[in-house]
Amino acid sequence: MIKKTIIWTIGIVILLMITVWGIYSFRQQESYKLLVHKESKALLTVSLDDILLNQFFNTWQLSPKERLHLGKRLSKLQDNGIDIKANVFLFALEEHSKNFYAFFQLRDKQQFLYFLKDVIHVDSIEKGVESGMAYAYDETNKIAFVCRGNDLLVGVGFDLDKKKEEMLQLIQSKGDMVTIKQFIDDPSTLTGQSVRYSDLSTNNYVELTLKGDHVDVYGEFTSRNWNFPKAFLVRELASKQYIAKSWVNISTNQLKNKIKLAFEEFPMMTDSLFTHLNGNYIDIEILKNKVIQTDTIINYAVDENFETVEEKTLYNTRVPEVRITMRGDSNLNKFLPNKLFYQWFKKQDKGFSMLSTSQDVYRLNVSYKNTDELSHVAIHLADWPNEVKVPPILALKTIASDIILSLRVVNRDRIVLEGTLKDYSH
Repeated sequence: MIKKTIIWTIGIVILLMITVWGIYSFRQQESYKLLVHKESKALLTVSLDDILLNQFFNTWQLSPKERLHLGKRLSKLQDNGIDIKANVFLFALEEHSKNFYAFFQLRDKQQFLYFLKDVIHVDSIEKGVESGMAYAYDETNKIAFVCRGNDLLVGVGFDLDKKKEEMLQLIQSKGDMVTIKQFIDDPSTLTGQSVRYSDLSTNNYVELTLKGDHVDVYGEFTSRNWNFPKAFLVRELASKQYIAKSWVNISTNQLKNKIKLAFEEFPMMTDSLFTHLNGNYIDIEILKNKVIQTDTIINYAVDENFETVEEKTLYNTRVPEVRITMRGDSNLNKFLPNKLFYQWFKKQDKGFSMLSTSQDVYRLNVSYKNTDELSHVAIHLADWPNEVKVPPILALKTIASDIILSLRVVNRDRIVLEGTLKDYSH
């Protein structure tokens, strides 16, 4: 009796697995009928079924509170009146575009309009814009919708307020559309991860995979214009008690020029600085502890003889301990600032020039190592101070507690991006 029960149980489990796999495969094939523009420059693939499966198998890693929040978010998104397939393929029409579009079919138009108003909270919907179309744009979520009958075009991006006419034309240009199966020989190469960005002209891509309480990041980039060395000499940064740390080896003039443009916003002799910054290396680390800096306030008063006298007042300020290192020649220190937001103290060591907010920097024992990492970034977002208003970091802080990313050189013309966004659901 027990043996029969075990056999039946195993049989039912196998049948369920086959059924689930069949449904999964069918939904995958159905999604390959979705439309994209035949002149698309890039694709953004969102593998919804894979996201749900990953979350289902990783819910044991989440706290009950986090599972509750995830369930609420999914329940709000599922009743939207849109026929959503296993995968969503968003296309971009420009090189390095900030906007992506995707076509859908509506199952229930009234339910979709309710979703816009009560879930996404779109303030106004323009009806009868042209040929019976409806248009809506939500500035907060950077998303726009164009509806024509049961056809729905969704746009996401940062310049959508200027793309209304383009979206109206796209939904009327079915002749310029092809299925993703017609556009890509094997669409399954775009799916399987949670989110994938694919540059169609270079075959470079970045993938994000949701796994319980974190997101894995992976990407590959190749260019004939690159000629990276096999190893880089970098300063060993703090392994603990830091808020953020990063280094970058500026191996291309394009990257060097971008950093130079950023430096030009500060009161420094930028041209002279970059003339002596010939080592193509910069790092920064922000430590958790703070140091005391002493500054002087000078006031002028009138004495009993009606003469102006100078009065000096010393005051102490606690500031973050920050270290910035650049590789350059022996004259580089002359062009580094003594004061910029904070007081900066200097140290020169083995072709590296260091700035620090701590006056004890000269006592610091500096060590170096060889690495194949072109660049490395690690930030404890949960510890990032709100008063330091760096918009991209503050935006990430709302969805993650830690970020670790590295660009590793595989060949002279190929690099790999690897990293993790931790605790994205907090």
